[in-house]
Parts: sequence; structure tokens; C-alpha cells
Amino acid sequence: MSAATLSISLDHQARQPIYLQLQDVLRSLIQQGRLQKGERLPSSRELAQALGISRTSSLKAYDNLIAEGFLLSAAKRGVFVAQNLPVIELQSLPVSVFPKPEKPMLGFDSVANVETFPARQWASCLRRSWLKPDAGLMMGEYPSGWPLLKQRVADYLRDLRGLDCQAEQVLITAGNRDALTILVQALMVPNNAIWLENPCYAQMASLFTLLGKPLHALPLDEEGATVPDTCHGMAVITPNRQYPLGIVMSPQRRQAWLDQQQAMREQGKRLWLIEDDYDSEFVYQGRTHVPLMQLDRQQGTFFVGSFSKVLFRGLRLGFIVAPPQQVRRLMDSQYFLGSSSALGMQPALAEFMETGGFASHLRKMRRFYLAQRDHLLHALDGLSTWLQWEKNTGGMHLVAYLREPWQGKHASGLAWDKLVAQRAEQLGLKLNCLSSHYFTGNRVNGFILGYSQRDERQMSQAIGLFKLCLKEVLSAPAR
Repeated sequence: MSAATLSISLDHQARQPIYLQLQDVLRSLIQQGRLQKGERLPSSRELAQALGISRTSSLKAYDNLIAEGFLLSAAKRGVFVAQNLPVIELQSLPVSVFPKPEKPMLGFDSVANVETFPARQWASCLRRSWLKPDAGLMMGEYPSGWPLLKQRVADYLRDLRGLDCQAEQVLITAGNRDALTILVQALMVPNNAIWLENPCYAQMASLFTLLGKPLHALPLDEEGATVPDTCHGMAVITPNRQYPLGIVMSPQRRQAWLDQQQAMREQGKRLWLIEDDYDSEFVYQGRTHVPLMQLDRQQGTFFVGSFSKVLFRGLRLGFIVAPPQQVRRLMDSQYFLGSSSALGMQPALAEFMETGGFASHLRKMRRFYLAQRDHLLHALDGLSTWLQWEKNTGGMHLVAYLREPWQGKHASGLAWDKLVAQRAEQLGLKLNCLSSHYFTGNRVNGFILGYSQRDERQMSQAIGLFKLCLKEVLSAPAR
């Protein structure tokens, strides 16, 4: 039976006869295209057995649909969906049968570019890693991750980031959201707060709110996230490159956070630092700082990363590196929540890293994103009337701020960047507003412009629409 026929559900308590219910469901599946023209249906006997009904009911439903022209019966071959379906009044069909197609929108993406992904090499890794699959892997017996992948991650972090860690400290996750949920479950006690950079990744603030944790804002200055006088609970910070502003935390500020951690411990409280290292692989100028976790001697800092930014978003694999003394409590948390990482993909990723495919792809993408960044910077020159920005030294996006006349809110109460974004959406351009990433306090108006996904032609088209929207919305009369 096809997936469509397996989805059939009948109500044996309803007044409508079973054969009429089945007839209506089959007709609807054909109209929706879930049963394709020419598709062979199960025999009346097979269908009756699968649905727990009499064969008389399935035969009667088939006969009626054959009479209506939806099905055809071929001697000794079976029953098929008709190639030429009867003409039906459109009003009689549910709206969902004709979903409105979503028009592709231009934009400034900052997700991994999938067009440059080495699919052939990845396919080879998938094949090799599954030639003789481990029975424990197939039974899901590695809740904290495939051991070989954990070792590859530890080696990778030691070589690329200077983080001295062991495979036993690594937990494989389903990405950033999964990692943060595990950490909250493991480390937080009732009434403890989450300290979060403001602005931050908007979905991160939403996640903590959903988990019922109160949020406290960490203001930012030129040295990174500021350190509150009293701060305990959990602080999520991005020292290497703050999202979304791109600020690199100074060595003095890093030490201030570690000092605060020690001060809280002396007061009988605990400050857990979560170091989110979301795109440290792409640095175009200078060198990345040693991770904060490497400097922490109090075993209170956790290092979080993801492979989605480097490889492809659908991979949904990331990791947590925990201090040795805290590994067990995180593993217990992950076991309690249920591991959601794709265990079947982990051997392929381990193979990809071991054979050099990962490092080769990373080098290629650095060159690609650097060229894309330079193209975007050149294209932005024509928008300097409304925007100001700085040349970023890493990452997959930059921030363009609205100039002073358009900071604050419009008379309508809406932020200026959101007004521009509304007009842009009408023209087929999707914009990521900076003001949307603040969860409290005053919001700065601007745009997060990614340059990872579009080719130069598409980027030029997006810039053209962007300029048109800025000119229309921020013209003198509107101001």
C-alpha cells in the first residue's frame, strides 16, 4: 500500500456508511494529488484487510469511483487512478487542494552555501561509513554521540581553536537549540536567571522564555558583553564574534568574566558561562582568540558549536564541550531529555573529517565567503545616504545601521528598519531587521546582511530592491 492509502482513517461509529466514507477519502486523495494519475491501488481484499472493514465495503467504494471516472479497472492487472479525471466544480474542492505557491524571495542569507557543498565526497563518506554498520549505532546505544565523531571533534577543536579537550568531554547534539536545552536542564536551579547579550540571536531569547527562565540583558560596548556587578545563574556569551554585531571580546573583558565567575563562587553561588562559538571558522583578518573555556580553571565554562554553519543547515549536528567535572551531569540531562541528534549521520561526518574533506571544504568556503563579502561591501556604496557600516573581519554577515535621522521609531510606533522591511517584502525582498534581535531596552535600527548564499547577480538584484525601498520609505516627506 502507498503512503497515501496508509493514511486512510475511517470512523466506525459514524452514521455515514463505511463505503461512503472510504469513497469520499479516496476521491479527496486523488483530487489533492496524493494518489497520482496511473497509480495502482491495493486490491479490494488488501484494502479491506488493512482498514479492518468488509470486502463488500471496499468493493462498493471502488465501484462507485469507477462509475464517477476517478478509477479504472483493468482485467488481471488491478485498479488504477484514472489518467483523465472528471471535471469538477472548483467551488466543491477544499481550498487546501490548491495551495498558493510561495514566491521565492531575494534576500541576504547567512546560512551555509549548499551549492558549493562537495556532495560526491559526502556521498562516498556515507557509503563507506555504512558498509559494516555498528550494531550499537543501529540500536541507538550512543546517546552522547558516536565515539569516533567525538574524537574527531576534539581533534578539530584542538587544531583549529586551540581548545585542549578530550573526546570524553564532547557531547554530540542536534544543534544550538538542543545544546542550550540540555545545559538549562543540567545546570539551572529554580529562580536562577539567564543572562543574555542584547541584541542576540532572536530565537535564543525565545527558547529561554519558552523554557520559563527569566532573562537579564547584558549590554554591549566596544569590548563585548559587559559584566554586571552581581551575576549568577547562566550567562550565554559570544566572545569570538558577537551575534549579530560582530564585536570581538577584548582579553581584558574575557578576564573580567572569569573574575566574576570566581567572585560568585566565593559567595557560595555559581555562574555558568556558555561560550557560543557559532562561526569562528570564517576569519579573514587576524587570528581568533583562544576560547574562554581554555582559560577557565574553575570548570564552569561550556563550549558550544554547530556544523550547520560550515556544511549545511539540514545536517542538524552540533556539540557541547563540558569541563571534566561536569560531563556526567550533562550526559544525564541529555539522556533524560532524549537524544535528538541524528545518530545515523554521525559516522559519515566522522569519516568526512578524518579523510580531510571537512578541512578542504572549510578552506574553500573561507575564500568564497571573503569574495562574497567584498562584493557586498562594494555594492553597498550606493546606499551610504541611508546606511553606515564597518568592514567586518570574519563571519558570514555584516550589520548596516540606519543613519541618525532614522534611529528610534516612526510616528506609527514601528521601528524604521521594520518599515523598510515591510515595503521590501511587498517587492519580493526579505530583510533581517537588527531591531528584532533586542529583547528589551532601546533598540538600534539596522539590517543584518548575510552574503553566503546568493551569487553576484542575485546580490545585485537584492541591492537594487533594497535601495528602492530605502529611498521610498526614508524619503523627506516620510521623515
